[in-house]
Order: sequence, then structure tokens, then C-alpha cells
Amino acid sequence: MTKIKLTMLTAAILLLPFFAAVPLPAQNLPLLKRLLETRGCPGCDLFGASLNRADLFGVNLSGAILSRADLIDADLTAADLMEANLNNANMRNAFLIDADLSRADLSRADIRGANLENANLSASFLKDASLQFANLKCTNLSGAKLGQSDLRNANLTGANLIGADLTAADLSGANLSGADLREADLSDARLNKAILKDANLCGALMPNRSKSRRGCPVKGEPQAVFKMNNYCNYCHAIYTEPQWINIF
Repeated sequence: MTKIKLTMLTAAILLLPFFAAVPLPAQNLPLLKRLLETRGCPGCDLFGASLNRADLFGVNLSGAILSRADLIDADLTAADLMEANLNNANMRNAFLIDADLSRADLSRADIRGANLENANLSASFLKDASLQFANLKCTNLSGAKLGQSDLRNANLTGANLIGADLTAADLSGANLSGADLREADLSDARLNKAILKDANLCGALMPNRSKSRRGCPVKGEPQAVFKMNNYCNYCHAIYTEPQWINIF
């Protein structure tokens, strides 16, 4: 009996950091225990959970509620966060390399300094999110809602931003080298000192609300069948007469 009590006490002590400062509605021991032991808790309500520096490598949190969660310095590499609710979450300096955040709600989240290289953020909601100095290299942000987001000094080299909404976003000092911004909405966005080397802006709505033709196919101009993206390990869709050829 004493041994059992000692084991329970040890477990409680080990889990204590994850519950400290967690709002009462989020103090759900069974759910957090399930997450930490099974590496998954899809659809779980973890509102306000304290997971600072937690090892969440490869966990399944698809559809989970993590609003206002503390995920500072957490390792969420290759995690499944598809359709998760992370609005107002604190994700500063978190590791989200190769994570799936497609259709996730990250509005007003603090993602400063986080590493999201090669992550999937397609059709995600990032309105008013803070992404200063975040690494978004080769990230899929196609169709993402980034209106009024703070992307100052972010690394967006090779990022897929096709059809993304960047209305009034601050991209000052951001590196967009090789980024695909076709049909993106950059109206009222700030691009002061932003690097746009090799970026494709065909059909993009620029800050002055004019349509860009940069990167659009020029009739009669010879085009290679395909070329590799120098910033990521995938191929762009390259125009060849008489039509576009998609090579992936």
C-alpha cells in the first residue's frame, strides 16, 4: 500500500508543472495524463493548459481546444494540430517543424520566434497573430488568413502563399525569397525592406491595390519545362506554351 501511494505521489509531482497556473476549467488530469502517456488527445478540451517546454513530438491534437494554452518552448515537431483551436495561445519559440496546422485557428496567437519550417498551415486562421522572427521557410500557407498579422523579420523563403490573405499584414524586413505569392492579397500590407528575390507575385493584389504581373508567363518567351525551387525540395508549377504544367 505504501509503495502504491509513493508511486501516485511521484506521478503527481512529475505532472505538477503541467497544471501550475492552469485555469480551473482546464485542470483536467485524465486528459493531460492521456496526452502525455499516449501522445494523443484529439478533440480534447485543454483550454489554458500549461505545457511550457513540454515534449509533444508527434502528438495527435487534431481538433483539440488549446485556446490560451502556454506552449512556450514546447516541442511540437511533426504534431497533428489539424483544425485545432489555438487562438490566443502563447507559442513563443515553440518547435513546429513539419507540424500539420491546416485549418487551425491561430488568431491572435503569439508565435514569435517559433520554428515552423515545412509546416502545413494551409487554410489556417492567423488574423492578428504575432509571428515576428518566426521561421516559416517552405511552409504551406496557401489560402491562409493572415490579415493584420505581424510578420516582421519572419523567414518566409520558399513559402507557399498562393491565395493567402495578407491584408494589412506587416511584412517589414521579412525574407520572402522564392516565395509563391500568386493571387495573394497584399492590399494595405507593409513591405518595408522586405526581400522579394525570386518571389512569384503573378496576380497578387499589391499594397497599392494594383495587380502584379511579376512572375506571370510572357507570351513567346521560352520557358524551361520545369525548374527546382532553390529554397525547398519541391518543384514550382512552370508555364510552358501553350499551358501551365504542374510538376510536383
